[in-house]
Amino acid sequence: MKLYYSPGACSLASHIILNEINVDFDLEKVDLKTHITEKGTNYYQINPKGYVPALEINPGLILTENVAILPFLAQHDPKQDLIPPSGLGRAKVLEWLGYLNSELHDAYSVFFGAPLTDDAKQKAYAELDRLLTYIDQAIVASGNEYLVDDNFGPADAYLFVLTNWSNLIKHDLTPFQNVVALRKKVAARQSVQIAMRDEGLIP
Repeated sequence: MKLYYSPGACSLASHIILNEINVDFDLEKVDLKTHITEKGTNYYQINPKGYVPALEINPGLILTENVAILPFLAQHDPKQDLIPPSGLGRAKVLEWLGYLNSELHDAYSVFFGAPLTDDAKQKAYAELDRLLTYIDQAIVASGNEYLVDDNFGPADAYLFVLTNWSNLIKHDLTPFQNVVALRKKVAARQSVQIAMRDEGLIP
């Protein structure tokens, strides 16, 4: 398999899960401004949507979108800890991935487009806080170690990556103590440390 990624982008979640399942894979960095890969390929020829991640499963067979790639990779976990094979447990993972993708990801994305006015920025911060308040309270209500159960999974990787962007936009996460605690557990995983080093995000 090959993962097309941009350092620190949402493709980092797929990179983390690839490390978790301990398979051989290649990485190819994409410049999202020029849409040229590090090997000089026009990225639109690989993924016409133009954004990451894209997972090449076999030559010419490409899967895109986090909500598809993350459970696809997680189901290859030999321990079957990353995602339940079926039933309500699997549905809860997909529920979280859908929420993170459609709500939290979009709420962060507005900061990376055209420059925001001060008023628009404050409204965008408030929307982030609203979404993170829900997540923070859901973690408490569940009584679980992670978002779905007591096992780390793809939704946790995705939440970790998205909330990393708070550092880039000067957004304070400290009010969300349960989110911060979950982030610390995720950050300590070897799969995460390796992925972040490989992408040049940490020494």
